[in-house]
Amino acid sequence: PVEVHYNTIDTNIFKPTPSDFRERYGLQDKIIVLGVANVWDERKGLDDFYKLAQMLDERYAIVLVGLSKEQMKALPKNICGIQRTNSPQELAAIYTAADVFFNPTYEDNYPTVSLEAQACGTHVVCYDVGGCKETLKRSDSKVIRVGDIDNMLRIITDKEVDV
Repeated sequence: PVEVHYNTIDTNIFKPTPSDFRERYGLQDKIIVLGVANVWDERKGLDDFYKLAQMLDERYAIVLVGLSKEQMKALPKNICGIQRTNSPQELAAIYTAADVFFNPTYEDNYPTVSLEAQACGTHVVCYDVGGCKETLKRSDSKVIRVGDIDNMLRIITDKEVDV
């Protein structure tokens, strides 16, 4: 017999977590599009965030967690970069502060970042690759074609978001 055991997350940590994240980063009046990776590179979709940043107007801010020092220096104006969080609880607070979590990975098996974001009350948009769509548990989370930045833009801008 074969049993499938999916990766899990600690829902005692990854849950809606109020914080002053928006105030600390000056994002109170922005619609936050969040991305989180241990290492950001082309495979994880960093270039897709740069393309999306060019398409969004001043109402939006992209927040990327997990950037290197070199990547932080090269960020466009509407991308807020964070190297690392100090704790899983801090990461949960960032997920909670976001309006949408975008996971543009080009290869992954079963990304726990999508599980973490949803557990914190944030809907997810991810590419249809690997086991990404299997992580979508919320009815407002969506899977899109790999590299379909135009559809991501439509999803973000068509959705009414209270900030």
